[in-house]
Amino acid sequence: MKRKMYIRLLQIAGCTAALLMLLFYGFTVRMNDLIDLRTTYVASRDIDPRMQITEADLLAVEVPQAYLKENTYNQKEDIIGKYTDIQGKIPEGSLFFMHMLESEEQMPDAPAASLKEGQVSYSLQTDLASAGGNLVVAGERVDLFVSIDRDRQAPVTDCLIENARVISIRDHKGLDLNNEKSSGVPYLAVLAISREDISALSAAEQVGMIRMVVSSSAYDSSKEAVLNEESLVLPYLDLAVIETEPIEEVSAEEGTETY
Repeated sequence: MKRKMYIRLLQIAGCTAALLMLLFYGFTVRMNDLIDLRTTYVASRDIDPRMQITEADLLAVEVPQAYLKENTYNQKEDIIGKYTDIQGKIPEGSLFFMHMLESEEQMPDAPAASLKEGQVSYSLQTDLASAGGNLVVAGERVDLFVSIDRDRQAPVTDCLIENARVISIRDHKGLDLNNEKSSGVPYLAVLAISREDISALSAAEQVGMIRMVVSSSAYDSSKEAVLNEESLVLPYLDLAVIETEPIEEVSAEEGTETY
């Protein structure tokens, strides 16, 4: 009798344990369905304004799907390469909200962000004619040829600056041609120029005509915006007539001017 009762108790205990395990398994599956963990990315460190996001700035984490927002970037390829907003700082551990990041084309100060130390952005009015009939695009290097008329003599023409980098091409409203609201008609070319060569370039605009020619090394980054000190037009650039105030040296990290 006692043995039958003991066996019965074991059977009840076994069934109870099996039922509890089944309930626990079902609860776990249900919770996983409800939580639905997804991989997203947060900032691995504090990221200052106007910094370009790199892979080192990302930390992969798993969070419940309900935690994800429609206004956040959750794919790595949507984050890397973008810039932080000029008025915002992304704290460590924060999600990457869409309003906190901008592509280079969306940045109103994109030219400044693309400058190297010792450079300034210089806007040169342009069209297909002044670009030598070629469609110049951002990222290319161009040579700047200057042509100066002389009384009773043939014009003198020569390259003044070699391998100037094109930061962007803008329409008459100042919109980058890649902007969906742009007219698509080039009006201004924004170039990265050495600060020390601005006077010569400004003088060339006053006394002559500047034409952009796509450089033979259009994507060569080994040299950039080099003044041709043997240019035939240099003697004709009377820099004394250019009235400019002294420009305080400012690095690309501290700030930039646009001419």
